[in-house]
Amino acid sequence: MKSAILALAAGLVLLAAPDARTQTALALPEDPGAVVVEELVVQAKEPGPAWWVVKDGDSTVYILGMPGGRIPPKSAWDRRWLDRRLKGANSLILADTVRVSVGISSFGEAMRLYRGLRSDIPLETRLQDPLRSRFIAAREKLGQPAGRYAKWTPFVASMMLLGDSVPRGWVDPRDDILKAARKAKVRRVEVPARNVSDMVSKVFSNLDPGLETTCLSAAVRTVERARPSATAEGWARGDVAAAISGPRDYEGCVLLLNGGAQIWRAIVDDHTRLIADGLKAPGHSVALVDISMMVAEEGVIRKLEARGLEVTGPDGR
Repeated sequence: MKSAILALAAGLVLLAAPDARTQTALALPEDPGAVVVEELVVQAKEPGPAWWVVKDGDSTVYILGMPGGRIPPKSAWDRRWLDRRLKGANSLILADTVRVSVGISSFGEAMRLYRGLRSDIPLETRLQDPLRSRFIAAREKLGQPAGRYAKWTPFVASMMLLGDSVPRGWVDPRDDILKAARKAKVRRVEVPARNVSDMVSKVFSNLDPGLETTCLSAAVRTVERARPSATAEGWARGDVAAAISGPRDYEGCVLLLNGGAQIWRAIVDDHTRLIADGLKAPGHSVALVDISMMVAEEGVIRKLEARGLEVTGPDGR
């Protein structure tokens, strides 16, 4: 799966903890993205994925809710509204991901700890039941051998397991959208990079065996519960409920790593601000936003409405 919040975890992949010896999982923090506004969980009126429309006077931003992961290759999602809205657009606002930067000192610290990412003792020997048995069942479900994860720490194994859970050959629809924007000669606007140097230091001080176990357990639960085809198909036909139905277990691990709900809310604020800025010029723009961040109780839609902006949902209301 890939969402804005998980992209941040990918940016911190070097920050794995030393070998886990005690395997007591930590309690997961508040997950603000898990609480959705039921009235926003609708079926799109237009064919294809769900769009929201935000207006302010003579300015409009069309927001496409992006899936939390990849979709099957050659998926038949309707691109007509995308092409129409890119035509003559002021910009394509990429508010569907997180960009990070790390200071030189933090990068050096991460590289210095890289040796701690690996172990001579096979991972499955280090794990305790029931996590060990569930991890084995999860990797076997994905067709992966024990050796793929054997020399890595549980945290790195959790990231690898999530990556392996994406069906082979699946694609990111964002690639097609960027290609269409280039063809239409639409300017791209990206979220400013968030400096995570302080976060790096915090992660180094907080990582422990319990956190590693929490993350691996969350990844295993994701594999056990995931129905990627149903989620992808739901997104393609504008069924918001199906599009956001994927498990959110691993978000808890990410929130533990990077400062909890505070960082999630900061990312939502960044994305909301970018869309509001797109309304400052006459005409229209297109924005991409992770669909789960669109419909959350504290998500982008509610933040835009709090600014007094007019928002129309995918169902035409």
